[in-house]
Amino acid sequence: MAAGTMAAAREAKEHMALAEKALKTSWIGLKFAPDHLSASMEFANAATKFRSANMMEYAVAAWVRSAEMKEKLSDLFGAGRAYESAGAICDGTGPGGPKAAAKNWEKAIRCFRLCAKGDIAAKLILKRAESLEKDGDVDGAKVAFEEAIEVFKEDEKDYQLGDVYKQYIGFLVRSNRVDDTAKAMDGHVEILVRNKHYPFAHKELLAKAVLFLSVQDVVRADQALQPGIAVEGWFMSKESQVGSELVEAFQAHDAENAERLLKEQVFTFLQVEVARLAKKLKVPDFGAQAAAGSAGVAATSGARATAAAPVAAEPVTAADMAEMLM
Repeated sequence: MAAGTMAAAREAKEHMALAEKALKTSWIGLKFAPDHLSASMEFANAATKFRSANMMEYAVAAWVRSAEMKEKLSDLFGAGRAYESAGAICDGTGPGGPKAAAKNWEKAIRCFRLCAKGDIAAKLILKRAESLEKDGDVDGAKVAFEEAIEVFKEDEKDYQLGDVYKQYIGFLVRSNRVDDTAKAMDGHVEILVRNKHYPFAHKELLAKAVLFLSVQDVVRADQALQPGIAVEGWFMSKESQVGSELVEAFQAHDAENAERLLKEQVFTFLQVEVARLAKKLKVPDFGAQAAAGSAGVAATSGARATAAAPVAAEPVTAADMAEMLM
């Protein structure tokens, strides 16, 4: 261990000792209550030194102790920051990994929300959602995104809600959650219309139609182009025109026209994940499917006819008749 690292570790232990001393009471020294303030500061100093000494597990423990002291002092913002620091060390390849990070971030989020720091809480919630998605916990990530949206709705911060909705929609598209994606798109359109961001609302309505076409649901794709709320300029927009023509092409099974429409530049302005869906859109070739089905039916019928055909009886000879009479 290098000299600097050893010195940092020694200083960290000294701070831990001072913190524990601050929590002790003494009748002789007329100290009748623990000194949570001094203890929280010493634990925080110890955490910083432990990290410098690359003793990450001890650093996390020290940050958590500091947070607990700050909670006792009703310093919820300070407690939130301490829990956040503990989670940052755990995240990735740190002690406990993403799961330990998520637990500390949950405590930090609770503290930030209680002290009306919704912005900071929402950022941590989104970080937790990203971590859960990487870990394969789709349902957990979905709940986290919805919690972040709830935080911004409570604070009436529409300008930040739009960015959260974009991240949420991208996540849902990647997770193949069609119905949840459509619901999130409706919420995003509502926010965009309320803030008079009509061109962006037009793009989201077209994106919703693309979403349904990607699963060959032409009926709901057509309904998506007829929004339930008034969106200024929608029916005269390029997005509405191209979207309607694309749905008609799918209804008519006109692959050539659909391919031409999908080359329109308007699709490149959609959210990245939805634009990728648009690139993969294809009108189903029912003619080829019908031909394949007919061939399959014919083959099956032929096999059944062969199986049901009577087996020709062998002719009976005179020798056989004689043997039967004896």
